[in-house]
Amino acid sequence: MSTTTIDPTISAPPAPPYSSLPPGSPLPPLLQAARVARDPIGSALRLHRRYGEPFTMRFPGMGAGIVFSSPELVRQVVTGRPDVFHAGLSNAPLGAVLGRWSLLTLDRAPHMQQRKLLLPPFHGERLRAYGELIRDLAEREVAGWPLGRPFRLDERMQALTLEVILDVVFGITDAARKDDLRRLLPPLVESSRHVVFWGPIAQRNFGPLRLRETFELRRDAVDALLLAEIADRRRVPGEQLDQRRDILSMLVQATHEDGSPMGDEELRDELMTLVMAGHETTATALTWAIDLLLRHPAVLARMRAAGPDGDDEYVNAVCQEILRIRPVVPFVGRVVTEPVRIGEHEVPAGAGLIASIVLTHHRPDVYPSPGEFRPERFLDGAVPSYAWLPFGGGVRRCIGASFAQFELATILRVLARADVRLASRRPEPIRATGVTLVPGRGVRLVRVAA
Repeated sequence: MSTTTIDPTISAPPAPPYSSLPPGSPLPPLLQAARVARDPIGSALRLHRRYGEPFTMRFPGMGAGIVFSSPELVRQVVTGRPDVFHAGLSNAPLGAVLGRWSLLTLDRAPHMQQRKLLLPPFHGERLRAYGELIRDLAEREVAGWPLGRPFRLDERMQALTLEVILDVVFGITDAARKDDLRRLLPPLVESSRHVVFWGPIAQRNFGPLRLRETFELRRDAVDALLLAEIADRRRVPGEQLDQRRDILSMLVQATHEDGSPMGDEELRDELMTLVMAGHETTATALTWAIDLLLRHPAVLARMRAAGPDGDDEYVNAVCQEILRIRPVVPFVGRVVTEPVRIGEHEVPAGAGLIASIVLTHHRPDVYPSPGEFRPERFLDGAVPSYAWLPFGGGVRRCIGASFAQFELATILRVLARADVRLASRRPEPIRATGVTLVPGRGVRLVRVAA
């Protein structure tokens, strides 16, 4: 099956000299990455206090990035002209994982073309059709939790959101293939974190530790299953595909402006994008959600009082506050191909820009007492524009944002009713792995008798 003829590649201008960028930490990129991995929010806040705005950070394989966090400057970064502000170039390290046709790694016309193909499956009416399925999967998951014995919530949430991906996105009915993906996708996600976060370091072997080789073996095994599913789906008659509600079936029927269908490589890359952007991220948000709710009994009690269908406004505010205080993705980036001006700051061509979600969400001038978990702050309409951006902004805003919030709220209503307690009252450490901020100990719970 042939794919579109548009060339998705764009060349970035040379990166400017580090000395021409705003001040930042003098530490080598590897040590900066290690500090961020250990304390992503605290390290960003300390750099902001020391160097002001903007400041520069460096990471292995990603070069230097100029960091902005005030809502007005963030707005300029994420809404800049897409022919100058390139998110795909900034996301280039994700290419090994997601592929060259991923919505996240494309820019300009190819990006808009893929975006048009992917938007229809995420329409609001279609989202509501998934509600009962997602709720049933969540209830089945909670029913299987052990009684009186500690378990890691992050592992259970990853299993749950993977089931949503397999049913809602892939629509797989072959039991053996679904079992294979249940087994193979989690290790691939784990390997992907290392490849993305550590960049060129992951290319090297350290004795038995072969990060890149392990990743490629896992990726190839998953690719074989996805391509087999795509081939099977193409053989389904059109009238039967029309009756299916999964996203893969809709994409198989989608066509480019010239009438050509998506190629196998395109489909594979977008499926992997949906896995990486919608599986671990939602699982992490749900894990943080339960940790926060169990530490704030009044919020939990109000969530439970809302029931399975009531008080959408408060439930949505809870979800917004969770994504504010524990943003799953710490930043979004752009590479500029021409000199630009951000506020009062001149930025040379080739520079990387970072809109720091963690900093914006924790600025006391934007969110009073930012370390407090208070969903009510989203009920009074006081949050300024571009101060809440867990899904990015502009034409690059995550196309699955509505689905992610719908899934988070739907599952959280079920989890809030579970009879569980934290196995430890110690604060859960925040760690950066890959491009997500995760609970360092996985949030250990104990299910108690009702």
